[in-house]
Amino acid sequence: MKIIKTAAFLLSLLSVTLLAGCQGMQGDREGDYYFSPAGAYILDLSINTFRGEVVLDERCDRNGGSATFWDGNGRLFRVDYLNVQTHPMIQAPRFASDLTLLNLTLNSYLRDVVAKAPMITSAEASYREFIEDADPKALFAIIGINVDAAQVKDTDVESGTYYYGFLLFKRGDLIYVLQHRQPVLMPEKMKAVLLNLAAGMEIPGRVRDDTDLEKLRRILKKMAPGGTDGDPVRLCEPAAPA
Repeated sequence: MKIIKTAAFLLSLLSVTLLAGCQGMQGDREGDYYFSPAGAYILDLSINTFRGEVVLDERCDRNGGSATFWDGNGRLFRVDYLNVQTHPMIQAPRFASDLTLLNLTLNSYLRDVVAKAPMITSAEASYREFIEDADPKALFAIIGINVDAAQVKDTDVESGTYYYGFLLFKRGDLIYVLQHRQPVLMPEKMKAVLLNLAAGMEIPGRVRDDTDLEKLRRILKKMAPGGTDGDPVRLCEPAAPA
């Protein structure tokens, strides 16, 4: 149980670091399908990657989004998407190849996301592979994360080394970062799990409908004290072209 709580705590730290977040559920869930914000992807939650009922938590802004999934066995998975053109983590040089962009993104996770979590004392790539026969081509890596629980008070977690798998690929203007945790270093099993998760995704997804309820929520937001003309409901959708 403590291992599950440690994984949950670490992933929550990473997702808070990655995105400022938005209020409420920005995507949709219908039966066994999850429709991410901004129409980035649709994920089939009935695939055999997950065991039992799946619950999720999501964060997003106009530059990208992150959804964390827990299955019935308490195993954690995460899917992030980042806009190549606007996300501050991706300092992409002009005319960079997809492989260069994927490596830059992974390095940014190590430097700007993982390394800044308070209880993580060190993190390094234990395994890295470019999967050329995947469609699209993908970068697979396993990061060994050393945790010192004493650095954060009042948390029911254990110190030790945890292994997080990353599968990165690019479609259009988005880079997708799929993640999973394992207690020991098992590269082939980790790769199979993440590739199966990717196979359960449909890209692009579906942009959320602008229902009457959402329009009412925006009006109430503007009328509230301190309200703005911003769009809290559709915050996580791509900005409209100028």
